[in-house]
Amino acid sequence: MEIVQGRNMKEFDTTKMPAVVETNTFSGSAFAVNSQGEQIFINSRIMERMELEKGDQVTAYVLPNYEDKRDTIPWRAMRVDPAHGDIERILDSPDTKEFVASALNDFDKEIMRILWDKEYSGRLWTVKEISEVIDAEAVTTLDTASPFACHLSCMRLHERGFICRVDFSSDPKPTRSRILWTADIRDFED
Repeated sequence: MEIVQGRNMKEFDTTKMPAVVETNTFSGSAFAVNSQGEQIFINSRIMERMELEKGDQVTAYVLPNYEDKRDTIPWRAMRVDPAHGDIERILDSPDTKEFVASALNDFDKEIMRILWDKEYSGRLWTVKEISEVIDAEAVTTLDTASPFACHLSCMRLHERGFICRVDFSSDPKPTRSRILWTADIRDFED
């Protein structure tokens, strides 16, 4: 079947980017975050069709969001694919299974070290700031970390109860929030 572009049809030039589903809404839509820390709107039709849940890693094919929403949510997903195919193949390899597990554990420990460091006591962190500290202390390029990798690690550490997270927004509509991380809940009290 050949699709012919008519007068009313537009050709979309999407951008492909990795993302993590971060927040679900009451209407069934969701927001994901990309490797730059920018939010992506995913409509309820895509969420339902792909059976996505909070924490799922995806490859999002996005367009710039509508003009009136672009300041808070820069992207909107036109299509989403599960991103785990290649990762599962690599993790299932006997040669890399042990190395990958220990590397992830070491990365989590590095983030915990930064958040619990007395020099930074009481500080609230964005994933971009954590990434910048890791990059500044890196000995080789293999030791660097993207904000996206830091976000995934912070989510794991938070789910295990090792670090604390706060989502806040100055907007009365909970469509976009800023996420900050810290070592101790008391750091949010000041």
